[in-house]
Amino acid sequence: MNLGTQCRFSDDCPVYKGETKVNDMPLHLLRNVFCHRGYKGWKNCTRFNLLEQDAEVDETVTPYSNK
Repeated sequence: MNLGTQCRFSDDCPVYKGETKVNDMPLHLLRNVFCHRGYKGWKNCTRFNLLEQDAEVDETVTPYSNK
């Protein structure tokens, strides 16, 4: 369910696609907290912030990396 604006990086995001696991958090919760919450969620996502800075981001980087 998309409750807000979806992150512009989600189509290529291994976390969003369920290819990279984040702890034991269910995928739908991750998407709700980070991907579908608009800027409020995106600014808390390490992947989003690195991609916004045009940094190279390994597929193992999660929303919680380096926090």
